[in-house]
Amino acid sequence: MKIRYLSYIVGIADAESVSRAAEKLFISRPALNHYLIDLESELRVPLFKRIGKKMIPTHAGAIYIKAARQMLEIKKQAYRQIADISDGAEGSLSLGVTREVGVGLLKDVFPLFNRKYPNFRLDLLEGSARELELAVDEGRIDLAVMGCNLVQNTLRHIPFIQCEVVLVLPPGHRLGHLAAPPGEPRRTLDLKLLAEDKFVLISRDTNIRDLCDRHFVRAGILPRILMECSMISLAYNMVRQGVAASILLEHHVDARDGVHCFSLRPKEMWSQGVTFRKDTVFTRVEEYFIELARDYFSKNTPFHLRQDYRI
Repeated sequence: MKIRYLSYIVGIADAESVSRAAEKLFISRPALNHYLIDLESELRVPLFKRIGKKMIPTHAGAIYIKAARQMLEIKKQAYRQIADISDGAEGSLSLGVTREVGVGLLKDVFPLFNRKYPNFRLDLLEGSARELELAVDEGRIDLAVMGCNLVQNTLRHIPFIQCEVVLVLPPGHRLGHLAAPPGEPRRTLDLKLLAEDKFVLISRDTNIRDLCDRHFVRAGILPRILMECSMISLAYNMVRQGVAASILLEHHVDARDGVHCFSLRPKEMWSQGVTFRKDTVFTRVEEYFIELARDYFSKNTPFHLRQDYRI
């Protein structure tokens, strides 16, 4: 079996469609469909079942696809290491970023990267931390710059900054006087006291939102959600302008805005850095990008939140 044939089945699984997979794989739909039929005949078991308009793996298909991904990953890692031995003059950097940090990071970091590796293409995927975790785990991208609250236990994470997840109340809030004075450790606040308050929260299906929801459940309240958004900076702006309370990362909060911060109970920490599979061996190109990213966070993060990590 040619190794590229493995990518055909993985492509069908990812696209959930033979025709969409054929477009992405740059082969004809009849040719791809013919290969699938031949493989299922050889294995004597169907690999996909059709549900509506989607091609969903059967149990046998899931086993085959998992093995195919593993073999394709072995090939990729081998090729990457071989390429690293050569002059490394051209290639691609497969990267995922969350939308919150992607623009700022890439506008500062990629020009520096491009000056050293002008013939390297950036294969970029933007998404939530949860989407990027899955993409890294499945081998669709090699690295992801994202917050670390990992769901996939097959992954590793290099932290650049670590910060607290905090409850933030607007200026002049009736409970603001309960917050610790500047310079003192943060106090906690029972979320039950905010049962009637409005909240601006990060969008559902994100790891940080899962964290927020766990604390609301623990407090036994259903928050009154005024707005959900994907940008922490937007949520904080709503708090700063007195619109609603929120649960955010501390490095987005500026005490000069008059907002009131409390620790959650129990305290929650969040790590921003780069995520990758455990079996990854970094190339020189990837090491260089990671160092650029680390330096970016070092320059754009309060000193006490920085992590002194070097590859």
